[in-house]
Amino acid sequence: MPVPRVGQWARRWRREAGPTRGRDQTLQGQPVSDSDTANTSGACQAAFHAAFRDDLFAIVDALPGVAGGTVLDVPCGDGFYARRLAARAGARGHVTAVDADGTALGRARRALRGAGNATVRAADAYRLPFPDAAFDVAWSAESLVSLDPARAVGEMARVVRPGGVVAVLEVDEFHHVVLPWPSAVEVSLPAAVRAAAAARYGDGEGASPARRLRAVLRTAGLGPVHRRTYPFDRAAPFDGRTAAFVGRHFAFLRAFAYPHLPPDARAAFDRATDPDGADALLRRPDVDLVCLSAVYLAGRGTGRASTRPASPTAAVRDPRRADHSRTAPVNTRPEHT
Repeated sequence: MPVPRVGQWARRWRREAGPTRGRDQTLQGQPVSDSDTANTSGACQAAFHAAFRDDLFAIVDALPGVAGGTVLDVPCGDGFYARRLAARAGARGHVTAVDADGTALGRARRALRGAGNATVRAADAYRLPFPDAAFDVAWSAESLVSLDPARAVGEMARVVRPGGVVAVLEVDEFHHVVLPWPSAVEVSLPAAVRAAAAARYGDGEGASPARRLRAVLRTAGLGPVHRRTYPFDRAAPFDGRTAAFVGRHFAFLRAFAYPHLPPDARAAFDRATDPDGADALLRRPDVDLVCLSAVYLAGRGTGRASTRPASPTAAVRDPRRADHSRTAPVNTRPEHT
């Protein structure tokens, strides 16, 4: 994919992020609401998938128990991960993708069209319509922020067979996207994220379900629990999909955290995210972007399946690098409970 000129990504960014000047607690000129945040969060997730597809698929490919196994994807969303799981499961395996949202189910069915080893159906994550021990692997990705983690993980544990695996990919919103913000923003942003999470979820860590996931998995009777953190690195100049993701990320922060920033940090945020401004963050030729995602693997009882990833250095590829040499995850030795 050709690298866009500054003008190209500026136009894209302007569309994604909306106006920045003179906006106080607004998104595109309107008061910020929960629906604004939800819409920008969903769009940001889709852009994240597009920008880091190869990296995310490498994580799926390293999951234990998927090849030739029965896999549950809950909630499956638009089918982004279910399609890859089906490819990995192969002809001897089967993937069941479930979601309670009708729009998501329609998208998942389109994503899985032609996959003969996949089923898409409506289901409540808290009341899965499957018997105990029905699956080899239960997978959930980037979804616990919209669920009660204990109830959802408890159901995943119930439907996984002894010796099977519960696998969860989640992010910590405090550290999910690392950018070289101006100091006023960098210092204030974590507190703003915490305040926004408390306002929306009634919990300052509500936007970061990964922080409590180890305890949730243990409480569900799963173990041992292993965590691996994967860094996705990009460097300027960004390709079109990465630039689009950054624009979506700015829009999400504007809807979610910006109202809770102090005035000096808001002004610095506006300058850093204004594509026409001299201080635009992405105009800098030395900008590095890092996205951090964590995978938790937990076994149900003792049995044949191992909760260790298929390879201790499962490749997380940077599609901009021809040699794909950056393969080492942050934690090369999983933590043990």
